[in-house]
Amino acid sequence: MKRDKSSPWEFLWYALYAFAGLGLELVLMGGVEPALFGGTPPSRYTAAHTLLHWGMTMACWGLTAALLVRQAEKKLGFSLLEARPVPRKGARLAIGLAALCILLNALDWGTLKVIGEFQKKGPLLFAGQYLYYAFEVVLVLLIAAFGQRFWEALRKGRSQFPFGGVVLCCTWGAIHMLSRGSLSTGLGVMAFGLMYGAIYVLLGRDARTSYLTMLAAFVI
Repeated sequence: MKRDKSSPWEFLWYALYAFAGLGLELVLMGGVEPALFGGTPPSRYTAAHTLLHWGMTMACWGLTAALLVRQAEKKLGFSLLEARPVPRKGARLAIGLAALCILLNALDWGTLKVIGEFQKKGPLLFAGQYLYYAFEVVLVLLIAAFGQRFWEALRKGRSQFPFGGVVLCCTWGAIHMLSRGSLSTGLGVMAFGLMYGAIYVLLGRDARTSYLTMLAAFVI
């Protein structure tokens, strides 16, 4: 990994940029889609509307993630995609946390989330929804990674405290209270954010392994 070239606070800004990238979906829904869909509200979107919405959102999220990863390496000296060793004990604990997330989702859905989503949406919308989730988790990972790097740069050393999860909890988690209009949903996602941050640390900050583990915890 290259040596950091900027102050620790730059990493926190990058975490917030990733969170702002998630917010581009609201920009699409509030500014672009009313004109594109003839004023149709989201509650009345057809399958075609929904798939187009997901497609545009994924394009925004993918571009945001690519820019942040590239700029972080270029300007901050932080190579997020650099392979890092995954501790065996940490991997076992991370799998346990992922299993806990899956269990909590199952209790909420009354079945495995992946089964409930398929039964609710059918093959086409299910495929679109899960591709959308895959892009969302990319930015979730970036928030956790940049948040963790901020904390460690501030402390001038590695830390097992999952501060990236705290940043996730206070951004991606907390905003679900407003976007879903539900305190319980928001608190649940905040708890997931804390666990995802812990997963990232437990897996030795390896982005690829962390992404796959977070994605499994999120979608199964």
